[in-house]
Amino acid sequence: MSDKKIKLLFDGSLMSYYEPINGSRSGIFFATYNLLKEFLKHEEFDVTLYCNHQRMYYMQKLWEQDDLIHSCKLMNMFQTAAPLDVVLAWATCKFSKNNGKKDNIFKKGIRFIAYRYFNAVRALKIRNGKFASEAKKFDIFFTPHERIPVEILDAPNMKRFTILHDAIPLVLFDLYGEDFFATEWLRKLLKEMNFNDYYFTDSACTKKDFLEYAPQIDPDKTTVAYLGASDNFYQETDIEKINAVRKKYNIPEDKKYIFSLCTLEPRKNLVFAAKNFLKFIQKNNIDDFVFVLGGGHWHKFLPMLEKEIADLGDLKEKILKIGYVDDVDLAPLYSGAKMFVYPSLYEGFGLPVLEAMQCGCPVITSNVSSIPEVIGDAGIQIDPKNDDELIQAYEKMYFDEEFAKECTRRGLERAKLFSWEKCANLMCDTMKKAVGQ
Repeated sequence: MSDKKIKLLFDGSLMSYYEPINGSRSGIFFATYNLLKEFLKHEEFDVTLYCNHQRMYYMQKLWEQDDLIHSCKLMNMFQTAAPLDVVLAWATCKFSKNNGKKDNIFKKGIRFIAYRYFNAVRALKIRNGKFASEAKKFDIFFTPHERIPVEILDAPNMKRFTILHDAIPLVLFDLYGEDFFATEWLRKLLKEMNFNDYYFTDSACTKKDFLEYAPQIDPDKTTVAYLGASDNFYQETDIEKINAVRKKYNIPEDKKYIFSLCTLEPRKNLVFAAKNFLKFIQKNNIDDFVFVLGGGHWHKFLPMLEKEIADLGDLKEKILKIGYVDDVDLAPLYSGAKMFVYPSLYEGFGLPVLEAMQCGCPVITSNVSSIPEVIGDAGIQIDPKNDDELIQAYEKMYFDEEFAKECTRRGLERAKLFSWEKCANLMCDTMKKAVGQ
């Protein structure tokens, strides 16, 4: 075995899209951040952070603000961003899609100019050999979400690893259709996937899905690596801290609450969860229970959810939308909840389920896709389209105190099976084998 360090180029481009406090941060952001944190602990790897050219201006700002990212070497094959780079990068972000409004000609023009400019500059830099000479220094390129960049595809000396988180636009095409923002991105990814590259998947379910939709990949080079929950998810037992967080988010002190945390999008099946919660409290004449819904939202979906809740009349006051939750408040919110509900139609892994278990919160979740791999026997699994099953699950958790306590105990034990350390160790071992170490 060689004592020489393995030079790893880690794609952190995705992290540059998020501010330190931003309600749009997703599970993939936290996966990227936590894996970087763990990789840096492996002394056999020499880690350098990569960012695509369009996002380099923002990555440099994040690099200056975040201690973990600042501890990394940052590869900038284009050197310092030119003034025009900065202006166009800002304009591309300012006038980006997914803002819930119809694009006008000006916005489309800005994006067109920026796209053409950035790609022309990248092509010029690659051709003049700057990147090629830098790329030769690395043994591995690792991307926790993004597609392999063109310049990396032109660097055949590197082993390439990609995490495949889910196949949502393919599996749920009828739900999202062509309008789903990731469809084109995933279509390009599928076209580029090949037998020689290496892949990690969040679950056995995700591996199965990609082997079906991308049969050109090598099953032996596709490894299941379960994710973990961060250390800031823990069982909070201090009632004063829990009550302080309840007050911060306007959760009535005299009410028990059910908690759900996710981006508000159709796949999360939140209308199903909320409507059946209201049926449950109506059926059982319960007045001391509210549904607390936390998380960022899609602009197009929020009006749909609000309309559905508005149709419920006075009962809609039992649904509390608290929006984005600060990281430090998550453990107290999970820990103070009577139960956590997550009836998602599809998950590549389902981090909120693991986070809830790690906080000691009893879980009701779906019996589909990857979720059973996470929850095991530590909670209640239901058909995410069966109203009666969900109502019965609510009743079981609410009325059977001993059962709920047993779910808490099992959840805490099961959560120990998952960690970012275990995930990163598996990935690093796989990478070492790939380069012969």
